[in-house]
Amino acid sequence: MLSSKYIVAVLLLVISFMFLGYSPQKSARDAVVQFVIGDVEVQSSGRTDWRKITLNDQIKEGDRLKTALNSRVELEMPDGTQLKINENTVFDVNEIKTPEEDQEDKQSFTVWAGNIWAKFKKLVTTRQERRIESPSAVVAIRGTTIEIDVDQEQGTRVRVEEGSVQVTSKDAAGEVTVGANQETFVARGRAPSEPRSYRGQPDSTPDVEGAFLFNLNLPSIMITDPTALISGMPVNGRIPAGGQLFADQQPVQVNPDGTFNTRLRVNEGLNKIDLTAVGNGQRQTKEIKVYVNTKKPEIRLSAPLVAGFYNRRDYSLSGGIFDPTPGDKVTVTINNENVAEILGRGTFNRTVILKEGENIIRVVAVDRSGNTSEISQKLFLDTVKPILTVTEPAAQIYYRREPPPPPNVRTVRIEQNVRGLVIDPEPSSKIKRLVLNGKEIKPRSDGSFTTIIPLIRGENRLNFEIEDMAGNILRDNTRVIRVP
Repeated sequence: MLSSKYIVAVLLLVISFMFLGYSPQKSARDAVVQFVIGDVEVQSSGRTDWRKITLNDQIKEGDRLKTALNSRVELEMPDGTQLKINENTVFDVNEIKTPEEDQEDKQSFTVWAGNIWAKFKKLVTTRQERRIESPSAVVAIRGTTIEIDVDQEQGTRVRVEEGSVQVTSKDAAGEVTVGANQETFVARGRAPSEPRSYRGQPDSTPDVEGAFLFNLNLPSIMITDPTALISGMPVNGRIPAGGQLFADQQPVQVNPDGTFNTRLRVNEGLNKIDLTAVGNGQRQTKEIKVYVNTKKPEIRLSAPLVAGFYNRRDYSLSGGIFDPTPGDKVTVTINNENVAEILGRGTFNRTVILKEGENIIRVVAVDRSGNTSEISQKLFLDTVKPILTVTEPAAQIYYRREPPPPPNVRTVRIEQNVRGLVIDPEPSSKIKRLVLNGKEIKPRSDGSFTTIIPLIRGENRLNFEIEDMAGNILRDNTRVIRVP
């Protein structure tokens, strides 16, 4: 039978491996916030409070997101799927299962209200499942670029740019397959409508020959390339052959077959551009929202962060942030700790507690697009005073015997050798100066020193003052030489 000591040892070994295998890093099942603009909040599973979303946040299974007016957030799923959640939207992340952790490959979401755009990776096996629900519909996906819009009456419009999806109603029988450049509409309590090509007014325009076509390849919702301010933002797509296209009422060149490839002028900050297509006796307008953020935030410290030696543990750091991009939000961290979120311009203040020895102070400002500025410096904390050892004279009170001066001699010069050692304990900032009775003495490299001082008859007090590079000062006047 195994001894109790052996069993305990095995249990301790197993527990050790469990702790070694643990990592506080994000789970492989988490989605990552790639872009955020405006007022976007998340409610974690099982909680009632909301918190603001910031760049690079992890979104977990069971989280609910909501976006306000003129707000948007972009997520990247573990498999590379992209999700753009547009303004005035409530969106649930129901399930994220990965083969690495759950032996499954499944993603499911719910759009309660608003609009989303998603680009899913192509599925290669029947074990993979991607699904989006709404109050009125269920959308099964197999490698698709898709847009879903849920209106105030909980009707669901499903538009497919690439690939195909199966759409079913939650409350009525029937299923339709929606292919590329097609859409369907599911009203609450009704079966999905027959798929049809995109139209200017999809809910009311009849499905007739010569219907309106306006395809637009949307640009990235965030641009950080400064060349876009000079050359413009690339946009391409297609309208009815022979039609006209206008960008904010300015004409855009269109090829005879209806295709267009142009660049639109943008400015730093949020840009809203209306693209209006006219053709076949119809008109349709699509709004493009793109955030241009090409400039780094500027950090200005109230007092320069100067490398050197310090003897105080508390280091007060304050300054201002100036971001030239309109509407930009900047997150300020000091040594990876969030200290402020600033809209455009603002100030921050934080007291940093230094540790003995070398400290690296790192101030980082990151805007919502990931543009980063940084100021860092090394500070050395030394709060320990130097140590003095006097080896000659060895006694604390030393009596120096001197014969009386010869007749007719008023004074006789009396001198005394003083020897000793000064050290600066770890963490050492080195000795800056050694002064004895107002005279500066230069110690040797090992800290030892030798000097000669004059004496008078009577009491001679040795006044030492020793300072290290951090400003710690030792004052010692306890030693006395007495000459009768």
